Amino acid sequence: MRGLDLFREHFAGFAPNYVLIGGGACEIVMEEVGLDFRATKDLDIVILVEALDAAFGERFWTFVEDGGYQQRERSTGDKEFYRFQKPENAEFPSMLELFSRAPDVITPADGSAFTPLPVDEDITSLSAILLDEDYYQALTEHRRIIDGVPVLDERLLIPFKAKAHLDLAARRERGEAVDQKSVRKHRADVFRLLQLLADSERIVIAGPILADLATFAEKVDKDGDFKPSDIGIKSDVKEQTTRLRTIYSLGAE
Repeated sequence: MRGLDLFREHFAGFAPNYVLIGGGACEIVMEEVGLDFRATKDLDIVILVEALDAAFGERFWTFVEDGGYQQRERSTGDKEFYRFQKPENAEFPSMLELFSRAPDVITPADGSAFTPLPVDEDITSLSAILLDEDYYQALTEHRRIIDGVPVLDERLLIPFKAKAHLDLAARRERGEAVDQKSVRKHRADVFRLLQLLADSERIVIAGPILADLATFAEKVDKDGDFKPSDIGIKSDVKEQTTRLRTIYSLGAE
């Protein structure tokens, strides 16, 4: 992934302060075992408010300045999203997305200008997930370090992706402007990540998260339009949803 080595080097020593989620985390956990993930260009970073440290905020802003990110966007409100794009230095990640449940976690340089952050489907979905206490608590408990970078463990990335799929699908059904490609992307990611788990594994997570995962499995079976072969998995959809139910102890269909 472009810029990951620079990011790792710059944030050495700050692992307790943040965790990578989203496509960037998926790529890292899959490449760890030699599997490919779909192309992704952004790093999704969640600041852990329990380990809030002014030094991390300052360090992050230095990274933004060093990369020369020309497009800088910021949301408003009690929670904060930042998006940084178009780095002048081509060695830096193409896009950084930063989320915090607390305001004012980074310290921009004097005179720094932000434009309002457009509220798109991914931001709305991620915000809803991270503001959910069960999901956020699970996030803080299911991190691991890979080559110096804290990422959300695949055992929780799977429920996060399933929840994003459910959320986006429901909003699209209500008539909101949600790209069908985004809905399908998160669904496919669940089964890409499921390849990392052994059939014998049994995962224990919070009940509300398991309920969402069970709803996801039921929806995939009912929709009938997901083909594992489209993402290089040689099995049928029923076998995949059965594996998901077994590993997470979701019960029979």
